[in-house]
Order: sequence, then structure tokens, then C-alpha cells
Amino acid sequence: MVWLETIILKSGVSPIVLVAGVFVFGLLLLGLAAVIVIRDRNRAHVLRRLRGSEGSATPLLREVEAADGVLDRVFVPSSSQERSKLRRDLAHAGFRAPNAAILFNLIRFGVGVGLPLILAVVYLFPTALHLPVAVTARLPPLGLQQVLLLCALILTVGFYGPSLWLAARAGERRTRIELSFPNTLDLLQVGVEAGLAFDAALARVGDELMEVAPDICTEFHVVQKEILAGRDREATYRDMADRLGIDEAYGFVNVVMQSMRFGTSMSSALLAYSADMRQRRELRAQEKANRLPVLMSAVMAGLMMPALLIVTIGPVVLRYAAQQ
Repeated sequence: MVWLETIILKSGVSPIVLVAGVFVFGLLLLGLAAVIVIRDRNRAHVLRRLRGSEGSATPLLREVEAADGVLDRVFVPSSSQERSKLRRDLAHAGFRAPNAAILFNLIRFGVGVGLPLILAVVYLFPTALHLPVAVTARLPPLGLQQVLLLCALILTVGFYGPSLWLAARAGERRTRIELSFPNTLDLLQVGVEAGLAFDAALARVGDELMEVAPDICTEFHVVQKEILAGRDREATYRDMADRLGIDEAYGFVNVVMQSMRFGTSMSSALLAYSADMRQRRELRAQEKANRLPVLMSAVMAGLMMPALLIVTIGPVVLRYAAQQ
């Protein structure tokens, strides 16, 4: 029990307070375990009622049972809205693997909890780990308060850092898609006008523009594989728009589905929508250009005012100082 005496001496907490804290923590763990057991029992009862006598035949039941894994319950949000938002953000960033949400939360847990725990163990129990002398000599001397502050900082960075990185990656991918989407539609329109079917044109465009627009072409290939696997065409296109994450993709899917439903010319629809997208992109560029002078005025004023004050007031101050 040398390690326990060490942590008591370094923390400066009396043994009575430490025992009381451990007791309260144990009670909290017992209450949490009871809540989990009751929830799992209710969940099992619902599953038995859904299953009935014919087994898991309904899609609702398959969806419930698919989300009933141990890792899903631990590392994926229990709320359906939060879970859908996390998976949608991962899809916008380009992560479409089935276990992407679990891996993302595992990374957050490892960075936010694992690193502070390792840091605390290294500084509080250096003798218990039997670290080499060369390693312990290179460790900077830190007190208990400094270690706790550093652990809190790493915990904060580990909790918010991956989310900020994911949002930045999704924003970069969305920008690349917005810039390359009109050109992709032009090539798609050329393929349809040349006599290719729409699905064949998607596959051909996905092959031709893989190096120029890999994000869009990857989604085109996914759509082609899902359609060949027998999935509903409209649901496949709408899922592609959700994964692309831009407003133009939803409009493109609506144009394609209306053209297929009413039998209108696909080439004319794609040509008109591509021209509309270019006009919208030009209007956004003009809006940013018109907003630029307003944004530059504060910077220019902050940089020019000190120089103007020095030029206008400087000689007066120097003359006054020379007379004194």
C-alpha cells in the first residue's frame, strides 16, 4: 500500500475525507449500474415484444438490434438525434465506415482521458512503473497543482479538439465540392447528351474526374454500386446529397428525379441547373467582394491612425520638449 500513502501525502487530503470520497464515488457507480440494468431490462422486454414468434423480421427490429452492441452503448450517444448528427458530420468529412462514430469517440476518449491518466500515473507513481533513469531524468519537475492543471488542459483539448478538427475537415471538403460541382455537372450533361444512360454517365464521370474532384467521384461510385446492388434509386440519390452536404446537391437530386419521373430531357435539365449553379457562385463571389471594403476599413484605420498621429502631433511634441 505504498502507492496509497504516496498519493495521500502528495495530495494533502486527510484519510477520512479520502475514504468518504471513495465511498461516495462507489455509491455513484452502484446507482449508475442499477440504472443501466433497469434500462437494459426494459430494452430486452421491448425487443421480445417486437420479435414475437416470427423472429426479427421487421426493419425496425433489425435497426434496434444493430445498435445494441456493447461499443455502441458505451462510445456512441444514446440520443438518436445526437447519433444522427455525429454520423452526418462524419459523412460530410468523408468518413463513411460503419464504425466511424465508434472510432471517433474512442479517439476522443483516448486523448481526453487516456493521456491525462498516463500523465498522472507517471508523476504520482514514478517508482511503481519502474521507469528507466534516462526517462525520469528528462521529465520536467512538476508539482501536484501543475500536474492537475496540465491534465485538465489535456482533457479539454481531447474533448473539443477532435470535434473542431472534424468541423474544419467537413468545411474543407464542402468547399472543394462546391467549387468542382458545376464542372462535374457539365461533363455529366455532355455524357448524357452523347447518348449514355444517366447511371452510365455517372460511372464515366466518376472515372474521368477522380484526380480533379475525388470527393464527388467517390460518391458517384458509391451510388453506382448501391443501384447495382438493388437499392431504391431515389433513396440512393438522396443519401448521396446528404453525404455531399451542400444545397446544390439536393437541388441536383430533385432535378434528376423530376426528369426521370416526368420523362423530360435530362440533358436540358442538367444544362439549366449547371448554369444556375454558376450564376449562384458568381453572386456569392460578388457578395464577398462587396463585403471586403467594410472588413478592411477597421484594419486600415487601426494601421493608419498611429502613423497619422505621429506625423501630425509628433513635431509639436518635439518642439514643446525642446522649449522646456
